[in-house]
Amino acid sequence: MQRYEHKCVFIWGLGASTTRALNQYGRDGWKLVAVSWCWHYFTRPLEM
Repeated sequence: MQRYEHKCVFIWGLGASTTRALNQYGRDGWKLVAVSWCWHYFTRPLEM
């Protein structure tokens, strides 16, 4: 059974700064699953 880890990150900013932050999380293997105001929720499979 696949296991996952989750992360909740407060990203404040507009445009380019938010894009840079989201792209960095994507490069690190995180998938954005939800956004609520400035809170961004990510998930990724655990390395086994």
